[in-house]
Amino acid sequence: MNKAFLDLRKGLALYKVWIYQAYHEISAKYRHTFLGSLWIAGSMVTTSLCLSLVFGIIQGQDLKSVLPHIMGGILAYTLISFILVDGAEVFIAAGGIIKNHAYPFTYYVFEGVSRSFLVFLHNLVVFYIAIAIVGGLKIPNWEVLVGLPVVLVTMFTWGSFVGMMASRFRDLRFMMPYLSQLVFFLTPIFWTIGPSAKGWRSALVAQYNPFFGLVEVIRAPLLGQAPTAQCWILALTAMVTGIVAWLVMFSAFRRRIPFWV
Repeated sequence: MNKAFLDLRKGLALYKVWIYQAYHEISAKYRHTFLGSLWIAGSMVTTSLCLSLVFGIIQGQDLKSVLPHIMGGILAYTLISFILVDGAEVFIAAGGIIKNHAYPFTYYVFEGVSRSFLVFLHNLVVFYIAIAIVGGLKIPNWEVLVGLPVVLVTMFTWGSFVGMMASRFRDLRFMMPYLSQLVFFLTPIFWTIGPSAKGWRSALVAQYNPFFGLVEVIRAPLLGQAPTAQCWILALTAMVTGIVAWLVMFSAFRRRIPFWV
């Protein structure tokens, strides 16, 4: 366990490197394009607008109320989905570097989390512009300052865990994106749970769904609301269990990562 914490300290010490590398990878992808970094938010805006129009018609809601809810959910889930999508690739994609350079293994996870967070910040600007246009702009709740660190720690710990598991069992690398899609539709991101919803199905997607808690501790404050106590319990539980899983998995198997990738 001491070597795991030593790896963590060495990874944190390289913060200038992984922040720069994350920024460079994002900017290089859209270099020489006409719209540049605006393409980053293109998927979020298009998906949010289409879902808002469809569900606004079905549920009889206007764009002013439904668009901020849906766009905020997609914004938050895009960040959190690092655990299931990018987290599975975090060590495999860097396999050549891992075998030839003695970087701490936590460096690669920090770089991946930073890349997702930078995309989140970029999309956040577009999010506020969009909801200001439809007249739904509100002052963010201060609890977002607590929710974001909780989510980022959860992303790091569970992302490391999933990355190691996917490196050892390669089928997970291809399964995780499908699982992310399943979680997206089962989580109240673009739909809401009505007061009449009862039974084990509604409990499964709301009361026991950690992704709902992680999404809500970001979305609710951005919309000027305070997350419910249930959402905080879900988010904090995900963070604590992630820390425990990281300590166990990373301490026991970190030395095998070069052989797995």
